[in-house]
Amino acid sequence: MLRTPSTDGIEPDLSRGRPLLMGRLESLHVYPLKSAAGLARDSVRVEAEGLVADRRLMVVGSDDKVLTARAAPGLLTVRCDIDGDEIVLTAPGVTPLVVTRAGLRPMPREVTIWRDRLTPLDVGDAAAAWLSGVLDRECRLVLKGPLTHRPLSIGPGGPVSFADTAPLLLTNAASLADLNLYLEDPVEMARFRPNLVISGPDAYAEDGWGHIRIGEVEFDAVGACDRCVMVTLDPGSGARRDDQEPLAMLGRQRRGEDGKVYFGQFLVPRGPGRLFLGDKVTVLSRKVPVALKPATAPVVGRAVAAPAAAPRTVHGEKTLRCVGVIDETHDVRTFRFRTEPDEAVAYEAGQFITLLFDQDGRRERRNYTLSSAPSRPGELAVTVKRVAGGHRSNWLHDQLRVGDTLRATGPNGRFHLAAAAPDAELLLLSAGSGITPMIAMMRTIADRNLARDIVFHHSARGEADMAFLDELLALSRDKATIRLSWNLTRPAGARAADGARLAAMVASGAIRLLQGRLDAEMLRSVCPDLATRTVMCCGPDSFRQAARRMHEAWQPAVTGRFLEESFGTDDAAARQPETAVPYRVRFRSSGLTAEGVGAVTLLELARTRGLDLAAECEAGICGTCRVRVASGDWRLASNCADPGRSVLSDEDKRQGYVLTCSTQPVGDVEIEL
Repeated sequence: MLRTPSTDGIEPDLSRGRPLLMGRLESLHVYPLKSAAGLARDSVRVEAEGLVADRRLMVVGSDDKVLTARAAPGLLTVRCDIDGDEIVLTAPGVTPLVVTRAGLRPMPREVTIWRDRLTPLDVGDAAAAWLSGVLDRECRLVLKGPLTHRPLSIGPGGPVSFADTAPLLLTNAASLADLNLYLEDPVEMARFRPNLVISGPDAYAEDGWGHIRIGEVEFDAVGACDRCVMVTLDPGSGARRDDQEPLAMLGRQRRGEDGKVYFGQFLVPRGPGRLFLGDKVTVLSRKVPVALKPATAPVVGRAVAAPAAAPRTVHGEKTLRCVGVIDETHDVRTFRFRTEPDEAVAYEAGQFITLLFDQDGRRERRNYTLSSAPSRPGELAVTVKRVAGGHRSNWLHDQLRVGDTLRATGPNGRFHLAAAAPDAELLLLSAGSGITPMIAMMRTIADRNLARDIVFHHSARGEADMAFLDELLALSRDKATIRLSWNLTRPAGARAADGARLAAMVASGAIRLLQGRLDAEMLRSVCPDLATRTVMCCGPDSFRQAARRMHEAWQPAVTGRFLEESFGTDDAAARQPETAVPYRVRFRSSGLTAEGVGAVTLLELARTRGLDLAAECEAGICGTCRVRVASGDWRLASNCADPGRSVLSDEDKRQGYVLTCSTQPVGDVEIEL
């Protein structure tokens, strides 16, 4: 909820003779272990290096460099408590470990945190073995000691602990509320790992703060916090969101002129003191905010509110029980589910859900668009086509029965009915399994009696592949503003069993049925007013690319938007390119090479060879790791947030520039680095 300051939250700024905005300290968080979840506090003491006990512990890898949850997400499952002279480590399914601080000795060698080299205390072999077991990799736990001196590189100077940049990080509850207006699946503040969360000021008011006072402690706000892929990780489990949110949305809403994305403010204390929940926040002076590029994202349309008696909405991982299986065509089935316990799931028509398959200690994820409509609460449904070699789609067809359960996450996805303007006339254009988001949209439009002018056109192989035919006909009879048409790509020949019935529908004018693949002439025939319509397109890559080219070349020039969603087999959704392939990379400027077999990014390879390459978000969003590929082949890695919204310009791409954090080499590759 957005909260604004009340009139009694204003105090005079004596230096300028006018009142300045105030708020209150809403929450306090201490991070005893650098990459673990924060521990909430009601009160905490502030020192020059930050909050007492905050980020005084750090994990280093076998190379004696800082190991963060970006490389080891399992760190986010570790909880650390510093209790007097004891360090207590706990993690799910692991026996807790207690280590005494007394008697700890300095590391025999320096360790590295970013660009700083320092000498911490070694917490010992027992802690190293415990953490190595949790993370399944060799590492050690170190503690900031009397010989650990790390200078602050931002603001007025002074010391800093093992924090990335500054002693403290402040965020604003209203800023998060504003960001969540643009996200289909809202995020919690814990993803941003702030020490101090304040409430009261408007969204992003903190961008312009220079000198502030919280309670009796004064701070310099020394700069905006640039965010990285860490915010895409679940703060409790370390699981990464498939849609790379909220980082992807920050890239659209909060990207600086320098290419970085920002959320929150770094603070440096002017002196020691104690903070309490509810402390007043007073702005004593202001500064020029970081320069941001224009925002590009629309506010997400939310589903119509359910009646008060409706069950509560649930997000995150959930259990689904299959309650029905429907044969739509000879190779397409709809699987109906209810959640356990029985709870409503909020989503938009056209979004997808991720089914989780656990086997032999491994978890596989497959994305399936929901063919059910959010206007019909109580059940979720996915419609799945059997495909040659489709491991999980065929498993669903062959193995899933009524009464069986699956785990799932979501729903997610930017392609949905609310993405189009409420008054926009629509062309729903699909092929193959791409019909599933369209039937969800059509059901929602009918159920809510939305005033939509719809042209629905679907490309199928033959008459036997025309899924949802009867339902679509019924929907069009109820709404005169819906026009239906199909094209069949399989050469005319043997008629389907219901060929006579279909011929009668065509003869009566209930539907239009065309032969051959979709082309510009056919598209103009079924939708002559495409220029002014919003096109929502879903289907195989080749179909969407062809449709996009037709849209771009349309005359007269189009004024409507073209929205698209990829839709392939379940194995395609599993990012098949993340397979092991041989590579040999030559870094031209340094003369170094790296070779091997596996799915590895150019950024990872550069680091293994000791090359200091700037990289901020590590999710294909900020653009700071941009380099040119002089020769060779490459592919996008699965952490690329949104290939269609690349920070690289078309000219950059023509010249061979890539983002090393989300580019994997294939074969012999040479890059200018």
